[in-house]
Amino acid sequence: MRRISIIYLIFTLFINVNFSFSQKGERIGYVNMEYILSQMEDYKTANQQLEEKIGKWKNEIEVKKAEINILKDSLEIERPLLTFDIIQDRESEIEFEENQLNDYQLKRFGVNGDWVTQELLLIRPIQDQVLNVVETISKQKKFDKIFDQSADAIMFYSEKKYDISDLVLKSILKTEKLEKLKLEFEDEKTNPEYEAKKKQIEETKAIKAAEVKARRELLLKQRDEKRKAYQKRRDSLLELRKKKNNPKKS
Repeated sequence: MRRISIIYLIFTLFINVNFSFSQKGERIGYVNMEYILSQMEDYKTANQQLEEKIGKWKNEIEVKKAEINILKDSLEIERPLLTFDIIQDRESEIEFEENQLNDYQLKRFGVNGDWVTQELLLIRPIQDQVLNVVETISKQKKFDKIFDQSADAIMFYSEKKYDISDLVLKSILKTEKLEKLKLEFEDEKTNPEYEAKKKQIEETKAIKAAEVKARRELLLKQRDEKRKAYQKRRDSLLELRKKKNNPKKS
């Protein structure tokens, strides 16, 4: 009964919050970060790299634990045959190895351990990329607030039209595709075959340009010669006409 009352209270609060938002005219949307990240190749790669590192560290810890257990078992078996000083030395060695192991565990998996650093290096940039796209689309669609459906926030009901997860994902995948094409183009530029082909194309263009230039110069020369010939013939005709119109008196 108490559980039902708590659920009813949460539901009532949710309805009241929604009502207050609607009263203010706010537009509220949501995304599913887990879904978006799971569809991104960069995230899959980064997550795999992180898991591989963590797996390697865990394996190193297990190996070290096994080595310490061997030292302990060996000491217990040999204890009746050892002197007090040797036993103390062996126990000190075991204690030292255990302290080293504890330090290593803290270094790798402590609050500020290497796994946190690696997560920041590998995962955080991708999450930031998603958040930037979410912010951009939210502004374009004029949403006032965006919630993460995959987080701990309780969502009893949400209409699909307020889910911008697919819009965010499409935008990210489009950007990734463009970047991939850009990288492929840059790789081609460093390819010897590409350089040779590019040189051949440039040489062909240069030859064609030279041919066009020579043809143009020839046409201009022929046109100029025709113009001069026409002018010369015209001058001759004018001279003849002038002589006819003004004959010499005998």
